[in-house]
Amino acid sequence: MTKFQIDLNVGNRFWTPKGLGAMGMEPTQALAELVANSLDWRIEDDNIKPLIQIIISKNSIEVKDNGFGMKSDELQNAIQVSVANENLRTSLRVRKGMFGMGMKVACLSLGWKITFHTRSKLEEGIENTFILNTRELDSDGITNNYRKNINGESLPNLFDSPLGDWKSGTSILIEDLSHRPLTAIAVRDSLQEIFSPEISVENVHIQVIDKISGHEYDCKKIDVPVYSESIINLDELNLFIDDETTGNPVQIKGWLGLMKTSSSGLGKWGLHLFKNNQVIERFHQLPSRLGGLMPKNPHPKFGRTYGEIHLDMCVPSFHKVGFDYSKKSWIKVAEILESSIATIMQASEEFKSGDHEKVKETIKKVQKNKKAIKKVLSNIISGSTEKLEVPENAVILTTGEWFIIVNPIIDKLGENERNKPWIYHFRKQSRELAIIINEESPIHKNLINGNSDDNTISLLLSWAISDCILLLLCEEFDYKLKDAVAFRDEQLIWLTSQKGGSNE
Repeated sequence: MTKFQIDLNVGNRFWTPKGLGAMGMEPTQALAELVANSLDWRIEDDNIKPLIQIIISKNSIEVKDNGFGMKSDELQNAIQVSVANENLRTSLRVRKGMFGMGMKVACLSLGWKITFHTRSKLEEGIENTFILNTRELDSDGITNNYRKNINGESLPNLFDSPLGDWKSGTSILIEDLSHRPLTAIAVRDSLQEIFSPEISVENVHIQVIDKISGHEYDCKKIDVPVYSESIINLDELNLFIDDETTGNPVQIKGWLGLMKTSSSGLGKWGLHLFKNNQVIERFHQLPSRLGGLMPKNPHPKFGRTYGEIHLDMCVPSFHKVGFDYSKKSWIKVAEILESSIATIMQASEEFKSGDHEKVKETIKKVQKNKKAIKKVLSNIISGSTEKLEVPENAVILTTGEWFIIVNPIIDKLGENERNKPWIYHFRKQSRELAIIINEESPIHKNLINGNSDDNTISLLLSWAISDCILLLLCEEFDYKLKDAVAFRDEQLIWLTSQKGGSNE
């Protein structure tokens, strides 16, 4: 047996439920954080299916996994505040656990006494153990006798270890709980909602066990019934935003749709927002005026609105109970997704009013517009980008300058612009040309209706894009009118040719 000293690098009270444990993490969030840490260090081996068990009893909670485990120095590192084990070895994957603090905050949000058992994949046959009773710290006074004599032990694998016959893994037992008892079913429901992507995509087995009854509850993927024809697949829209940390473009992925049953009474509608395949916000309903993504204020009439959106470019708040709404990446996400979210909210509102025919018309219009936009934008002449550091979908001008066209929005315009067929906005910093087509203009009303085919919609989009390009070149890039017309005509001919689109 070998003992190792545990050095707590902060004051006594800080390392208790009154300190780190009082940072606002709810019990289910704390358990999710411990599960996230287990996911960070699971072993990628076809012969070892990742298993995470949460064992619930009246007086204790245990989280254990068959993952990579920790050596003694890594266990010491895990205890210290603001230190994460990536400093000792490279993380196996993009982290889900939070910034070196997650395990500590989570444990102390749950209880006063913590017992660790861990076996590292790099130390065969060795089990590292450590017990921390933070009530002793809380009452240690000025002598610090308990603090000075906190030791862990490295031993041969224990016969009665909670890790059983696992070659590697970690068990964290929390006793002397600081919250009301949790039920295994409630924990299961919460975890399977949070970690549904890992369960379904990454083949992770998360199991909640009721220690008293012996019942085992497996977390399963949650399927939300939606009208398939209402789904807006965000992957197909090719929406990219610069990562807040690296600056590299990252794609928005996921989907939006209309639920078959309204959840307005339960409040279970809105957007599930993910980062690195972990839910950061569930049922996001915050309106844009308060920093959220929803174009309209929450209301029961929007109770069929649902979506699962992966925002890997955005930054979560410290406890991962939401995203940081002040960051540029978040603001950009809200701007880009506004029209798609508004469309689903509108369909939900019409469903609430009982006008199902109007819902079908709205959804049909969404699908047609979506296909037409994708078709038209794919036919824009981008020019050669081989020697320029510009996006692949950039429109290259003869001067070497460039811009990109974001998906046009079909919506109502304000009172002062309601007779205009379309308008544009140019964001100089990101070089994005945004086009809004007025659905109440005479042109739109005469050309587009419920029976309009894709070619007609594509024609209107091509017309709007080419016209806005002409205005953009003259007003923003100082083109002479004849040169702008020539460039515009080149785009329009391509867009409406047999090669680029329909010339009907």
